[in-house]
Amino acid sequence: PVYFVDAPDFFLAHELAHQWWGQAVGWNNYHEQWLSEGFAQYFASLYARHAQGDDVFRGIMRQMRDWAMQQSDQGPVYLGYRLGHIQGDKRIFRALVYNKGAMVLHMLHRLLGDEVFFRGVRRFYTDRQYQKAGTEDLRLAFEQVSSVSLTRFFDRYIHSTGLPELGFTYRLETAPEEESALVVKLRFEQRTDELYDVPVTVTLHYRTGDSQNVVVSVTERVTEVRVPLAGPLSRVDVNRDFEALARIVDQN
Repeated sequence: PVYFVDAPDFFLAHELAHQWWGQAVGWNNYHEQWLSEGFAQYFASLYARHAQGDDVFRGIMRQMRDWAMQQSDQGPVYLGYRLGHIQGDKRIFRALVYNKGAMVLHMLHRLLGDEVFFRGVRRFYTDRQYQKAGTEDLRLAFEQVSSVSLTRFFDRYIHSTGLPELGFTYRLETAPEEESALVVKLRFEQRTDELYDVPVTVTLHYRTGDSQNVVVSVTERVTEVRVPLAGPLSRVDVNRDFEALARIVDQN
């Protein structure tokens, strides 16, 4: 694992996490190494948020995202240790198995929410404790607790190299039920042939200086949501937290 200046205990937390991910729950073969390293990387990040706060956590996730985005075209996470082998560049392996793996878990966390995500983690751990596991076991555990099909999610992010490309626009509208009230319509359009499931944060900034984060689950070719406004807007930011593993073009 990499060293983060603002999270001095990150390395230790990562290695401790292997007591659960990699030791208590093993991985079937080299294709599944991300279940050990990606999990340890993500849970070390969650520890950093607990110990150092949200700003440090966001900085860690942003760095992981940047590394994953830079190297994603080098091969799917599922290639395991073979990533970067031909080039003799271990950074590719770390960027994808460790950091993209952690980002995939983080996006799944944001798609499902705290309660369902951690129920899925516990289900996976309980079902596969002292055994070897694969990505399919993880998918089934999360599907059982969420009743959501996650085949496409894991196919896109673990078995493929592509990343979503999204166009984003917003528009102010009057609320249908109350003409004096305003809502903002947030619109995402997926530009790749293949569709992805990706949670994206939209930050609404008000003239009062307050702000509001809205997490939009982008799952269709076009995803639109309407958000009631608490006052006049000054601006709108998309993916300001850099927690979506996607290329996003703000078209406003």
